[in-house]
Amino acid sequence: MITTKQHIKLVIDCYELHLMVDREEEALYRRAATLLNETYKKYAQNRPDVPITKLWVYTALEIAVDLQSDKRGKDLKPILEKIKELNQQIEDNLQTKKENN
Repeated sequence: MITTKQHIKLVIDCYELHLMVDREEEALYRRAATLLNETYKKYAQNRPDVPITKLWVYTALEIAVDLQSDKRGKDLKPILEKIKELNQQIEDNLQTKKENN
């Protein structure tokens, strides 16, 4: 699969970022920038007394917690074990059926 890169410009807070990204990932980068800006803005509005660098730490922490929470929700190990169990039951039933015929 050939991926083509393209130049995009993102604005996060007051910083312009110029990146080369795969075309397929452009929307992902843009949504990530929007998420950063919205989360930062929320903290900046609610905590005007907090220094900018600390606001970014709050922003990073919230997004990291969301990411970890999402990963826990997508843990496939229990599902894969259930699939193995069901496959074994199917194989056992097919074997029993063969033996009875």
